[in-house]
Parts: sequence; structure tokens; C-alpha cells
Amino acid sequence: MKLVDDWRSWWKWHSTYVFGLLAILPEVWLSSPGLQAMLPLWLVARIAPVMAFIGFMLRIRAQASKVPPPRPTVPGPEDRLPPA
Repeated sequence: MKLVDDWRSWWKWHSTYVFGLLAILPEVWLSSPGLQAMLPLWLVARIAPVMAFIGFMLRIRAQASKVPPPRPTVPGPEDRLPPA
């Protein structure tokens, strides 16, 4: 099996969170009578495919890389004007 180049940073991928929620949604719903009262079965059955689609779209899009730090605004010695 060939893994993606950045497989070690799987925990940073947005799709990982969506697919994780998709994996635990049925178990949480089945074990919680309060949640079953709030979310009927037909709604849970419709939520799962939508979450899978969102996860797929997040997986194929390019995530933004880390924002570079701002440049310093204090002038350095080479930026000062020569004495008059």
C-alpha cells in the first residue's frame, strides 16, 4: 500500500475530523436516548451521506498551508537614514 507523502500529518487534515464524526455518529446516537428523541432515525440516515460528501470534498481540496509570520515593522540599522 502506498501512502500519501504527508501521511504523518493526518491529524491536521479537515477530512479526518469529518470522517471521525461519521464513524462515531451511529454509536453515539444508538447509546443516547436523549439524542434519539432529538434526532429521529430518518434524519440521522440523511446526515451520514451529507457528512461523507463534506469529508470527501475536504479530502480532495488543497488545504491552506501555515500562514507565514508577519515581517517586523521596526526598522533595522540598515534602514536608518544617514546623519545630515
